[in-house]
Amino acid sequence: MSDDVATAQVLSTNIFGSAAEAIEAIGAADVLGLGVKVSNRLVPDEDGDDSFVEEWVVELLTSVPTVDED
Repeated sequence: MSDDVATAQVLSTNIFGSAAEAIEAIGAADVLGLGVKVSNRLVPDEDGDDSFVEEWVVELLTSVPTVDED
């Protein structure tokens, strides 16, 4: 793992209901020179039935992580 990833601190965690919203947030972070960590998850639907909805989690980081190529 890169030292940049280990030292980057999370500025905020944002949850979006669609990939399009998450992509917009990622683009804004790029303009600001911030790093991002993106994941998605399934959560129970608020309707109370047994269905699930997908959420996109975008964490804004203090620096852009780099990838070590071995």
